[in-house]
Amino acid sequence: MLSVDGATFSVAPTFVAGPASAANCTLTASPNTFVAGGNVTLLATDGVAGLQVRRRDGTWIDVPALPGAFVCNIGDCLMRWTNDVYVSTPHRVRRPLAERRSIAFFLDPNPDALVSAIPSCVAEGEVPRHAPITTHDYLQQRFAATYARPPAVPARG
Repeated sequence: MLSVDGATFSVAPTFVAGPASAANCTLTASPNTFVAGGNVTLLATDGVAGLQVRRRDGTWIDVPALPGAFVCNIGDCLMRWTNDVYVSTPHRVRRPLAERRSIAFFLDPNPDALVSAIPSCVAEGEVPRHAPITTHDYLQQRFAATYARPPAVPARG
């Protein structure tokens, strides 16, 4: 993780194994759906397909695997700043037909930055859709919601 002027940059290499055999080539959607919590994620891939995004109508579509191209994903923080002018995109990874390697670059604002609607993104006579919050507090809320464990079930005695 690198910090420049308080903004946080991090990089995460990933590897997704391909199917074990030709009989296992049916692509099964991952049960894990993700929405980036920060500002922007840039993804470099090796050209092997597998990433999907969910359209606003709920339909999942494949992201084209274009050699040499980057996938740019808007996160929830940027969505809040733009008052939902730009919307974060739920995404997931399906088991690819072949091994898939990628590297993600995450850009998050300074933890003390106030995330509030940019005035030009709020129409005249309207109010911001999200309450102002610091990046730190917002990301803590997102992490808590994402990684929360279900409450323990009391043992029957």
